[in-house]
Amino acid sequence: MPNILEVQNLVKQYGDFTAVKGISFDIKEGEIFSLLGPNGAGKTTTISMLSTLYTPTSGDATIGGHSITKDPMSVKQVIGVVPQDLALYEDLTARENLIFWGQMYGLSGKSLNQRVDEVLEQIGLTDKAKNRVKTYSGGMKRRVNIGVGLLHKPLTPAVGRAHSNQADQQTI
Repeated sequence: MPNILEVQNLVKQYGDFTAVKGISFDIKEGEIFSLLGPNGAGKTTTISMLSTLYTPTSGDATIGGHSITKDPMSVKQVIGVVPQDLALYEDLTARENLIFWGQMYGLSGKSLNQRVDEVLEQIGLTDKAKNRVKTYSGGMKRRVNIGVGLLHKPLTPAVGRAHSNQADQQTI
């Protein structure tokens, strides 16, 4: 299988402090990959660079063949980011949240509604789709948040802190 993500000597410095020290790795299509390390090891900074939120000091990465430094807009189109903290509107239903975020991804009309239905089925919340998110358990909210990251059919979803009680793990 081809590499979907290639990271080459990625570095992030803040003045004299080096948050990420030349990390390199590849992820093949279909692989599940996890960044492990103690607090302060650079996991969140690495995910932020791969998500094009931070610009690397040096090095580069390609996601689906797109460089995070030379073509960040194309990278944003092929990744699905699920942040550590929930990014949902509690007063909206799961369906309404997914429609809102789908529109932010540029989806609309029949294709948006069809994709929302598919994602609700994937995350196992079709029967609860019309309930307000504020009535959901923590796990149900997390599933909706993951659904948001899957709406636009990304090449690779990136999940920040897959388990919020495990401060030493990031999953891509």
